[in-house]
Amino acid sequence: MSNDVKLNKGKIQKLRAIKCWSQEELASASSLSVRTIQRIEKNGTASLETTKALASVFDVTPNELQRLSNIENVTFSFICKYAWLVAFAFSSVFFGLWIVDILIPTLKGADFNQQYEIHGNFRYLDFGGISFFVGFLFLGLNVSIDYMSRKSLVNNSASNGN
Repeated sequence: MSNDVKLNKGKIQKLRAIKCWSQEELASASSLSVRTIQRIEKNGTASLETTKALASVFDVTPNELQRLSNIENVTFSFICKYAWLVAFAFSSVFFGLWIVDILIPTLKGADFNQQYEIHGNFRYLDFGGISFFVGFLFLGLNVSIDYMSRKSLVNNSASNGN
């Protein structure tokens, strides 16, 4: 059984860049060899002791340096990141259908209520407005999460001695 830990090499590179460290400076700060740092940033694997040394230097837990191997986490993250776009697309479709099915015939002289009855009293504007509002909620949530994660990375690197 291997004692290697799969690390998120992108996160390690990002944490190193936040501190404005070269690979040599990271090696010196963590008491590791430059070759070890190069191997980690290329392959994303390290021993448990190396992982602990890097976590200590970056002032994070070893778990925070590990790579997500669970596909559900990646899928959930992707859905959360782009749900606002889907909601805005739905609102665009509903508003477009309202214009084509209700507004244009009404402007041409059709009875407004009769147009709704023809389309089964489906309330395009209601669904369009709700999906538009949900899109803004998802977008705000996405921006907030992104801001907080960036702020957390910066605070962790600043409190680590910069």
